[in-house]
Amino acid sequence: MTPEERHACDILRSYGDPACYEEMIQTLVRGYAGWLDAGEGGVALYSRRADMYMLAGHSWARFEQMLSLVPPGASSILLHGTLDEATVERVRRRYGLRHAYRFVEYAYYGELPEEDRAFDIRPLGPQALDFVFANYGHASREYLHERLCDGVMLGAYVEGELAAFIGEHIEGSMGLLHVMPEYRRHHLGYALERAAIRRTMLLGQVPYDQVFEDNAASHALQKRLGMTPSAGRIHCLTDDAY
Repeated sequence: MTPEERHACDILRSYGDPACYEEMIQTLVRGYAGWLDAGEGGVALYSRRADMYMLAGHSWARFEQMLSLVPPGASSILLHGTLDEATVERVRRRYGLRHAYRFVEYAYYGELPEEDRAFDIRPLGPQALDFVFANYGHASREYLHERLCDGVMLGAYVEGELAAFIGEHIEGSMGLLHVMPEYRRHHLGYALERAAIRRTMLLGQVPYDQVFEDNAASHALQKRLGMTPSAGRIHCLTDDAY
């Protein structure tokens, strides 16, 4: 990392809510950031990998400075931290984005999980595209093909049949988790996310993901896995419908 990137990470860590800012830190650590603006009042960066703008700050004056770097027509803006709804709505309207989604961010700071030999978990490649696309309704076929080609997806097999899968979104968060209905309550989701945590850690990275506030089942899973929740929230401003 450059000195400026290290300085930005130090600022984000100084806010005392590590999981809330892990996405921004990992964008820097993994080399995904395009431009970066870091000051004591806040950090803004552009993820060239995901075509996404990420901001964290503690005053509207600082947000104004950072937003001046975000061009009109930006299709995805993430606001990290403890922000009032009026600020979030002000930014959404400024960029004419249709939706404002609110997430809890989780990050894993524990020890490397041991390899789970109780389940048949394997990497998934492009040959699994038809199955993944048919069963995951929240992404385009093109996006899922890209994820499979990037080698970031894992599948769980039961008696040789693909029963569940998980992956990593383009910006770096764990996600794309789906368990076939007939295999639910068999702990496949837990085993797959644990395997995804292990995979990420073996790359020298911190695993993280984001969960809708009202998704009680996913919150319970994250806590079982030992993931640390954010105190603040992630506000995703976008035209995409989730």
